[in-house]
Amino acid sequence: MKTLKFAAGALAASALAACALQPSEADKYGADESRIASEVYVSSTYGDDANDGSRDKPFKTFAKIPKKDARIFLRKGDVFYEPLAGLENCVVDSYGRGSKKPLVCGIKHLKNPAAWEDMGGGVWRLDMNKTENFGGRNPAISAQTKLVNNLGAIYDSATDTVHGHKVKKLDMLKKDWDFFAGEEYESKKINAETFRWLYVKLGKNPSSDGAELGITTYGNGISGLKNCTVRNVAIKGFGRHGLTGCRGGRIENLEIDLIGGSTQPGYRTWVRLGNGIEFWITGSLASSGNHNYVSGCTISRTYDCGSTIQGSTEKGEIVARDITFTGNKYYRCRQAFEHFLTNRADGKSAYEDCRFVGNFAWESGNNEFSTPEPRDNNFLTYDRYRKGMIIRNNVCYGSGIYAGTRGWATDFGDNVFYVEQGKHNLVFVYPWGKQGLTIPANGEADIKKYRETIGDETSKIIIVPESEVESVREELLDGDFKYVKKILKGKGR
Repeated sequence: MKTLKFAAGALAASALAACALQPSEADKYGADESRIASEVYVSSTYGDDANDGSRDKPFKTFAKIPKKDARIFLRKGDVFYEPLAGLENCVVDSYGRGSKKPLVCGIKHLKNPAAWEDMGGGVWRLDMNKTENFGGRNPAISAQTKLVNNLGAIYDSATDTVHGHKVKKLDMLKKDWDFFAGEEYESKKINAETFRWLYVKLGKNPSSDGAELGITTYGNGISGLKNCTVRNVAIKGFGRHGLTGCRGGRIENLEIDLIGGSTQPGYRTWVRLGNGIEFWITGSLASSGNHNYVSGCTISRTYDCGSTIQGSTEKGEIVARDITFTGNKYYRCRQAFEHFLTNRADGKSAYEDCRFVGNFAWESGNNEFSTPEPRDNNFLTYDRYRKGMIIRNNVCYGSGIYAGTRGWATDFGDNVFYVEQGKHNLVFVYPWGKQGLTIPANGEADIKKYRETIGDETSKIIIVPESEVESVREELLDGDFKYVKKILKGKGR
């Protein structure tokens, strides 16, 4: 396998290098820094909202920061248990010493292990409205904060373990760490009591054996951005999305981890959601997430996609314009990238200058939420027909290639795929309206069928024999993919 490994590794390296866009191409995105009128510093450790926001006297929270034409510095190593939202023509960056990025965090930490109530039959209950038992993102529950406890996952920070198997009814608790936190999803019926109780199936107190548990709360880490530059910041532990609601953005060097899994309020049925970076497109140019450039980010453990361009409209046209993802790394997201546009009026639906190029994905589908699905491949689309999406020069290890409907990207090729035989399919098509299609990953005949289906004649596809999966995986981690080890050290197991 070493000959195969080195040949594929060389191609992987050249693929990533070929599509790294020049820095000058990103300069047209983000804040117009000539309009920056103020500069403020924020430190959750040393700050005070009574301060003036200078470097020597930083603010403590986001409550006092200007929302427009500002340069906002967050102190390295600090944790901010609040979302960051509603900025226009701002630059968000880090300051201080060290390599640890400032963290925008949605985790609600359990401080009192004795708060668990033994309900019998191996089921434990926790009152999430009792704020005295928690730290972290822990607002008092009211009509305005009633969704906060619509959790996405239970997280053990002592072992960096995700318990993500959420069930929709109490009587569905069957296996250890199954959890239930309310079955209501109709927005008009949700109140402050809806998500009060967390039930966990386990033969002992969930906080025993040194566990340091928390819940990922509902909401977005960073959202509501217009013409902003955001760089050198981490986002973790939000049950909705990591970064969303962004137009005209330059997004650089973010670390986004442990995102999604909350129940989606207002959807037509009980369903969970959660993407690392989501650009939502509507029928209105003013509200669409267009003209964005994302580079150098690391996105891991998302319930749904690491990144996505998606949207719908009831009338007119829907067009995603000028959106680029390049030079990003995705670890154990359900999919690395998703794209779909739905026009219910059958008007124009298109991607214009939208691309996912020169990115890396590791073990898509294995998102640690313990909820595997057939769509767990590197790429996902719900488009009904092919549109002008560009997906090229990406390197992916450990999952299938494409899933969804039959609207594959028009420009798809020159990628490198390592697919583990016996674990994944090359392609999975939902049987919606027409008969579905599954292409397994067993050999050259399957690769040929894949190429005929997708129209991809140029991607390198390496099917790793089932008997050699572990050895090849370790060889790659010690060789061409050494940089993967750093992120897996905390999340690997």
